[in-house]
Amino acid sequence: MPDSDPSQGSSQRDPASSFQSGRRTEGANSPVTQEVKRCQLYFGPARCHSMKQDKDRSTVVGTKFAESKNERDLFCKAKRRPSTSRILLLFFSVCSALALIVLSSTPKECHAARSLRPLIHIVRRGETLSGIALHYRVSIAQLRRWNGLHGDKILEGQHLQLWRKSPSKSYFVRSGDTLTEIGIKFRVSISLLRRLNDISEDRIYAGQRLILRPATTPEETRQARTAEENERFEYVVKHGDTLSEIAARFHVGLGFLRQLNSLTNDIIFPGQRLRLRPSSLDEPVHIVRPGDTLSSIAKKYRIRISDLVELNGIEGSRILVGQELRLTKRPVHMYIVERGDALWEIGRAYGISVTELKRINGLTDDEIYPGQKLQLPIQQPEYLDTYVVKKGDYLGRIARLHQMSIADLKRINGLRSSLVYPGEELKVNPLLNKGREWPKISKINWDDLAVSLRGVRKIEAGNGPYYNYSPKATYQKSRDYYENPSTSPLKSYRQARRLWKAFENEVDSLGYLSNVLRGWHIVLDPGHGGLDPGAIVENLDGNGNKVYVVEDEYVYDIALRVYVLLRLHGAEVTMTLLSPNHLLRHSDPPTQTFVNEKNEVYNSYEFNRRNCLQSWPSGGSNGNLSYRVRIARNAFKKVPRNHRIFLSFHADIEPESPDATVILYYRSKKRHYIDFASKNFAQSILSALGAGAYARGQYLGVLKRNPAGVKIVLEVRNLAYTDAAWAIRFEQLRYRDAEKIVKGVLDYVRNLH
Repeated sequence: MPDSDPSQGSSQRDPASSFQSGRRTEGANSPVTQEVKRCQLYFGPARCHSMKQDKDRSTVVGTKFAESKNERDLFCKAKRRPSTSRILLLFFSVCSALALIVLSSTPKECHAARSLRPLIHIVRRGETLSGIALHYRVSIAQLRRWNGLHGDKILEGQHLQLWRKSPSKSYFVRSGDTLTEIGIKFRVSISLLRRLNDISEDRIYAGQRLILRPATTPEETRQARTAEENERFEYVVKHGDTLSEIAARFHVGLGFLRQLNSLTNDIIFPGQRLRLRPSSLDEPVHIVRPGDTLSSIAKKYRIRISDLVELNGIEGSRILVGQELRLTKRPVHMYIVERGDALWEIGRAYGISVTELKRINGLTDDEIYPGQKLQLPIQQPEYLDTYVVKKGDYLGRIARLHQMSIADLKRINGLRSSLVYPGEELKVNPLLNKGREWPKISKINWDDLAVSLRGVRKIEAGNGPYYNYSPKATYQKSRDYYENPSTSPLKSYRQARRLWKAFENEVDSLGYLSNVLRGWHIVLDPGHGGLDPGAIVENLDGNGNKVYVVEDEYVYDIALRVYVLLRLHGAEVTMTLLSPNHLLRHSDPPTQTFVNEKNEVYNSYEFNRRNCLQSWPSGGSNGNLSYRVRIARNAFKKVPRNHRIFLSFHADIEPESPDATVILYYRSKKRHYIDFASKNFAQSILSALGAGAYARGQYLGVLKRNPAGVKIVLEVRNLAYTDAAWAIRFEQLRYRDAEKIVKGVLDYVRNLH
């Protein structure tokens, strides 16, 4: 998971200079002392213990960090005697030169990769490792490996090496991809792609893992075979197979299987290739990518440009990167599944039971797929909701939010132009988190959970409210912008606890929806936070203007909404992090994005009483992620292991992964151990999370030695995709994310009984 550097700078003061344990000693501002502090901040106090705080500049090997890992180690462990350090550095330099001579004399074909010269990136003030990775389109793991980094902490002025990427071995298909485009992008022939992936008719599927190069090691062969076993997109009929058996084996509804393969009956033949999923071009929407034009999109999906223009209310031919274009008109009595849709919320939105939906569509379970067409009851009237236009709204945003085309929105409301005005009421498709069932939830006024405390100032804002103090900026200004904490960790903790107690009382006043989770204790861990903002991504609003999304600020909001819903069903819930100046926040307008404030604290007095820099949450190998596990251990003390759940929330940048919610369960580095209890939990909640969601094992520190019976990391959205970064900015869609997660937990617990 990407973590960032607590020492990143901006126009604000450095946290390292704001909070130091103990009193400031004489000479604390000397060059040597400052170098020691920088070293400790980068490598941790343990690795810099031998550096002495001396006023003599000659004590330190140099005033800049060395380029390589070995040189950095020498810098951090330098002794008082300058002669010894210089001798060591001279010895290392000679060894490096000899190594280069040896490599240069080695045959070129043996060391082709090493002969390439790296690109050098000099870290600027405020940059994060995740931001640099996103800029150069490389993974954070690659950046760490190339530069010998154990965590994600980087310093201003540090030189990072970026090596030319070796040819990718595989690629996850995105919605809208074609085999030809992938072949051109990776310089692989179409015939090789077909052969390596057993593809016929050039049909590929969103989320499918395509092999781009022949396997060269047994490990690569095993990984390819494992990926194929985990997800099947097509099936070749064998002797003795029946259509109903195939449907049951691959969890595909019989009616859907017929629909996918244009079958009028259940007769199949050995050798016949059956589709098990909609293809990458079957989804009802297209997210505009760089280089897209109306003509290229129309050609790809085999529709007329005039239809594309009419469906999306396009004036002229201008389209924006990240814009969502609808590709088909939805019939009144049919619903076309979009990425993230869940069967239960479709049924609830249209007042139909899941059982009835499954019966009408011949489904055997609750799993559905993007692009799948679901029949609604013929007698079902066209059910519409009402939306009140807000300041800053425009027709394209309203249509996209309610999964409609602009043409349909105009038709239903009798609009002749795309102009709308604040206060105007529009008829819209129901949001999938608004329905006729669970009326108590739909009546929750989230504004009522805004607390009022004597002596605590409440500050209203479009991206608030805030308490005690608000950010100086009204929105996230850039990828590099942040605001340092205005108080010490201990004072921030006390402010946060007082705010949280008032919030808990407000939630208690709501009563209960059920007691399904009574006796269960759930720990919610908002990812990153404190000194670590996580991913910070650039996105575009509807007018093409840049906006910036900060991961930890948004996943904290989702975690709070999950907290409220879990409590309504009787669960005991503990948060690992708290904020001293906000609880639930609005996004009105969504362009007023949450600001990167480095002020969250651990929800434990034990970790804040030292009142120093290390008290703030931080990640990486020198960070304090283990505190989250210790908070969980304290929370679970008197709870049976089979009634403990740990949920960690993230929305990271994973350009090599599909655009979908992913659930990560623990798997050891060498894959010798898999947490099967958590794996089963992850797989059981996939259908609640919606179409496209998937689960996989990964080695993650926050799950290692975690005392919960089941523990997972939820990558709620993949911010490498513009549509995901767009959606997370909307309060309604964050609430929808939270409700899906809680629905999955409820289903899991109910199925245990």
